[in-house]
Amino acid sequence: MNSFSKRLILLGLAIFGFSSFALALSQAVTYKPWGVPDSRRDEYDQRMVQINRQAQLQEKYAGMPRPVAVATPSSHDFGPVYPGESLSCAFTIANKGNDELKLKIRETSSDRLGASLDVDSVPPGESIDCAITLAAPEDLQANIDVQSVTIQTNDPLRPVLVLRTALTLREEIVAPQQIRFGNHDLAESATAEFVVYSQRGSKLELLNVFNDDFDIESAAAEADTLTGELAGKSATVAKRITVEIEANDYGKYSGTLDLSFDLDGEIRQVSLPFSGVVRPPIGFYGPNIDKRTGLDFGTVENDKQHDLFVVVRSRADQARPIEVLAVEPKELEAELTPLETEGSYRLRVSIPKGCPYRRFNLSTQHGYVHVGDPKLKSYSGTLPVFGVVGDFQKD
Repeated sequence: MNSFSKRLILLGLAIFGFSSFALALSQAVTYKPWGVPDSRRDEYDQRMVQINRQAQLQEKYAGMPRPVAVATPSSHDFGPVYPGESLSCAFTIANKGNDELKLKIRETSSDRLGASLDVDSVPPGESIDCAITLAAPEDLQANIDVQSVTIQTNDPLRPVLVLRTALTLREEIVAPQQIRFGNHDLAESATAEFVVYSQRGSKLELLNVFNDDFDIESAAAEADTLTGELAGKSATVAKRITVEIEANDYGKYSGTLDLSFDLDGEIRQVSLPFSGVVRPPIGFYGPNIDKRTGLDFGTVENDKQHDLFVVVRSRADQARPIEVLAVEPKELEAELTPLETEGSYRLRVSIPKGCPYRRFNLSTQHGYVHVGDPKLKSYSGTLPVFGVVGDFQKD
């Protein structure tokens, strides 16, 4: 055997071996369906089995006479109901096929649910009603109560029809999840307005609004239960409540409002978390200020002085004298000049000529100008200052 024949045989064996390996690898590798997380893979597989089975049945019964069961609607939401209320509705079951449809109620999900059919067979092109009666529960562990009735059919593609009902129980007191007083000054009271309503009662009276740490003033007025924010809420009686709160220090504050109500002669308690912010007593204003970063010089040369101007206002006590308390970096200059309006000043922030290289443009390393009353530490405000300065032409 010559060398060419040997090479040809070896090449054939190599191709055969590679093909065998690729075939074995393809059998061993399993591919996951795209976009389906592992946690829902079983659900996906079961759904695919159902789709394939349905396709096989459609192929099997194609062209054959058969009933087609269609429920309209397939679910009904009673909405908010009273505890123990007797409810009823009807579902229409139509036969859209070309053979007689036979029906039988197989089961209901609860003893509170009853179901009955007009007749147990439906000719092609006709429909019947399935009457549902339901007793609402006295109490609910979850927010919604869902029940169902299962109807057995002779439709080979839809052997069962599942009709579902849903309801929620009317609430005695419905209130906001949280009250926000927003931003305000220390010298002024913060006000919040909100609506509290009942889906059961006929008379609702606010008795008290209380918090241990804040001075609270409150008032209540009747609210329209049919229009505005209460439209479609099934409210039977409502109060529009106004609460004024007075904070004792600057910064963020929070707590809980404890409200007590008289609902048809019964006392009901509601606790509402609240929050607000007392603005710093010193405010900085002007077109040169960015709300996120403060005052930004950018990158500048030190061959001349660079000035930026800001209006400073003393919010809480306009007669209180204020001054520049601190500057960072130390090379910055800051000058505060009173304006005609009491409590208002012009602040000049400068990078002087010949300033050495300084970088203060990072969120963790920036400059600032601190302004306030030197005799009262809490009466102050800080203006962030960003920038880079140096002799870049020389460098």
